[in-house]
Amino acid sequence: MKKYTGRKALPAVLLLLCLFPLPVSGQTRTEEVVDTGRFGAEEPEDSGTVAEEDINDKWLRLGLRAGPSFRFYTPSNDTPYTGGDTQSVSMDLSLQANLRVLPFLSVQAEMVFTWDNASLWAYRLGTNNETDRYTNDYTAFSLQFPLLVKLDLYPGAFKISPFLGAYLLAPLGKLKASSSLGGGKSSLSWSLSPPLGFLAGVSGSRKVGPGAVIADLRYTADLGALKAKGGTIQEFRRGAVSLTVGYELGFFTRQKGERP
Repeated sequence: MKKYTGRKALPAVLLLLCLFPLPVSGQTRTEEVVDTGRFGAEEPEDSGTVAEEDINDKWLRLGLRAGPSFRFYTPSNDTPYTGGDTQSVSMDLSLQANLRVLPFLSVQAEMVFTWDNASLWAYRLGTNNETDRYTNDYTAFSLQFPLLVKLDLYPGAFKISPFLGAYLLAPLGKLKASSSLGGGKSSLSWSLSPPLGFLAGVSGSRKVGPGAVIADLRYTADLGALKAKGGTIQEFRRGAVSLTVGYELGFFTRQKGERP
C-alpha cells in the first residue's frame, strides 16, 4: 500500500483556499456586505421624518383658501323683548403667507374677504297693545387682516398646526339694510369699534404635487360692536366658525442641515 504524503495534498489545499478565501482579520460585517454585495450597501438613515421633509422644507409658503362660515350675530342690547341671536351661513375667501421662524413655530399673515348676510329680529308694540315681531335684514362685506402664531407638529405624512391670533377689520363698501316693516332698502356707512377681534383654531396640510393641500378650522369673534350710521339697524357683535380648504406653494428651499 502506498503512503499518502502531505506533499501530494498541497495542490488540493491551495485550490480550496482560492475558491473559499479566509476572512481578513479586522474586517467588519458592514465592510463584508459592501465588498461582497451579497446584502447590498445600506443607505444612511435620514434624521428627519418624511412629513417634515415634504412639507416643512420651505421658508415661505403662499396659499389660497375658501369655504363656508357659520356666523353668529348678537344684538348689544339683547333682552327677551328687543331681539335675539341670529345665525347664517356665509363665505370666506383667504390669502395667506406663512413664514417658518423655528423648526416647530411659524407666523402667518392673512387677508380674508368676508360676507355677512343676516336677519336680526326685534319686537314692537302693535295694535291692541299686542307685541309684533319684525326683522332687520342686512348685507355687508369686510376685510380681515389676521396675524397668527402656529405650533407645527408632524404626525405621519401630515402637518397639524394649532394656532392663536388677532385681526384688524376694515369695512368694505356700504351696509345694505332693509326691514320687514317696509320702507325699502337703505345703504348705510358702518364701523366696528374697536376694529379688532381674536381667533383660535387648527390647520392641517399634506403634500400633493408641487405644493400642499391645506384645511383650516377656526373660531373668530369681534371685540367691538358693529355700528351702522342711521337706519334702524341696532348694534350687534359678530362671531363665526369657519372651515376653509385650499392649496399652498413653497418658496426658498431650506438647505440640508440648516436650522432657522
